[in-house]
Amino acid sequence: MTIGDLPLETSRPSLEATGNRDPGKSGGDAGVPSRPVRGSVVVGLTVAGYLVVSLGLHHNVLSAFTTVTIGEVDVDSHLFIWWLTWFPHSLASGENPLFTTAMNAPAGVNGMWNTTMPVLSALLAPITVTAGPIAAYNLGMILGPVASGTALFLVSRAYVSDWAPRALAGLLYGFSPFVVAHTYFGHLNLVWSVLPPILLWAVKAIFIRVDRPVRDGALLGLAFAVQTGLYTQTVALGAIAFAVTGGVLAVRWPRQAVARLRPVLTAGVACCTVYAVLCAYPLYLLLAGPIRPQGQIRNHEGTGADIVNLVVPSHLTHFRLGTEELAPRLGIYTGEQGTYIGVPILVVLIGAALFVRNRSLRLTAAVATVLLVLSLGVTLIVLGRYPGVSLPWRLLSEVPLIGQAEAWRVPVFVALCVAFMMALLWQHFHARSARPVGLAAIALVVAASCTWLPANAQRTRPADIPAFFTGTGVEQIRGHVVETVPRATRTWHGGAVPLLWQAVSTMAYRTTGGYFIGSDATSPVLFEALPGPYQEAVAAILRHDPVATTPDTAADWLRAHGVDTVLVADLPDTDETPVLRWTSEVTGIPARRVDDVWLFTMDAT
Repeated sequence: MTIGDLPLETSRPSLEATGNRDPGKSGGDAGVPSRPVRGSVVVGLTVAGYLVVSLGLHHNVLSAFTTVTIGEVDVDSHLFIWWLTWFPHSLASGENPLFTTAMNAPAGVNGMWNTTMPVLSALLAPITVTAGPIAAYNLGMILGPVASGTALFLVSRAYVSDWAPRALAGLLYGFSPFVVAHTYFGHLNLVWSVLPPILLWAVKAIFIRVDRPVRDGALLGLAFAVQTGLYTQTVALGAIAFAVTGGVLAVRWPRQAVARLRPVLTAGVACCTVYAVLCAYPLYLLLAGPIRPQGQIRNHEGTGADIVNLVVPSHLTHFRLGTEELAPRLGIYTGEQGTYIGVPILVVLIGAALFVRNRSLRLTAAVATVLLVLSLGVTLIVLGRYPGVSLPWRLLSEVPLIGQAEAWRVPVFVALCVAFMMALLWQHFHARSARPVGLAAIALVVAASCTWLPANAQRTRPADIPAFFTGTGVEQIRGHVVETVPRATRTWHGGAVPLLWQAVSTMAYRTTGGYFIGSDATSPVLFEALPGPYQEAVAAILRHDPVATTPDTAADWLRAHGVDTVLVADLPDTDETPVLRWTSEVTGIPARRVDDVWLFTMDAT
């Protein structure tokens, strides 16, 4: 989060008072009308620049846009592809887009506790239904950093008038170590980090200007509602970051904070009202909906950032400054190593906060510091070791819903603060650009920013799909409930492949398997659908262990879950004959080859 000046007056300052200058404005007197065409060109060129950077970062997917998926592991990318497909399918078929029984049938999955992403799914739906869900997912991964960076570029104009520092801020934020780390792991919902920049606008509108509290509060509620349709955890973290910013402002200016308490509360009521109206059903699913988790999803002890990651980057950063041997010892996996700021940027920003007389810069540094401490989680982690030091996040971990959020995802707001501070520093010295010290300071800002340059380390995974699922053969099981071998699990590599097959079949069938967050009568928290006797026997057969159940028991479980078809795909480097024999005993039907899979229809008796 970021902070601007806190003036005593509550009226909107005039253009003459603010002294804004921008390439989108005419360069003469303040009274000269703006030239929006020129401003649009500047915005367009900046966005095009971000897009070029993103295409360069993901260059290895461009030649195989519909046959590979972005991400080091494929379990999450396949899950996102499934949800991108589910949204337009649910609308076309008249089903509930936020609750589905197409996975984990017949119990289903509560979409609000999972990565449903209805807003993003709607935006990408034209691509999903034409070029396919794999192309839609890859496009979303490429556009996410562009959208995030553009949001900061546009919003920061309220604080920084010149386009160059704003463009740098957008570039730093959109391709920050946080975003790049989640790009590496294929987390589509996190590379679209557009809410934090919007909260930057809200800081000025609600805490500083406060001249239209009802309107601005309502717009903030709308922003939170849209974010709910992208990823609910960012809503919780955004609320925390916004509250931290308000707290810093109140501590710095307590009298003004008291004087503005009423309009701020008015804005808060408007925000909550709009959010509650727009998100009434999603909130019901979160708070009281079926199949929601009944316990803590993650162990808080393991979801804090490693403090050493602050100065030690992962292999996803190009300039690692001799820290390669330390990176493998960080206590979190690469996909969450987004706390990195680095010694060069830290030196620049700490020096600026101490010696540059810029109120916005110092206040933003204070907010960033608080958020950085929160990102460390409930206990200190130092190179994977736990010295037993409790941290402030432990207090938040007990708050309902917010307690389900993961502290290691707070750094997206820290990255926003860093990017904004670099822009403020550039702007501060821009007026002194004719002096050597001003030029040197701007050059230092640019040089330090270069240390966030991503490495050429992004990965893709092949999307191997049997021809059956994209051909006419799949019509034989349209509308059926299908048990698949293999079954969908949360295994990082290959676990969600059956969900990918279901997605590219345009949701032709339902399946008992699934990778999701939920619960059942015996497990307060589930991350995948539990296997029944049939699948347990298949696993034993593949391990060459004795089968501990009977065909009749397995068949009864399948029928009880509505299964009318069993599908066995070719298993790499495996002889499927024993599995086919077992499946034939369970279903009472001989194996039937259709395209490149084996189909069994359940005997009704």
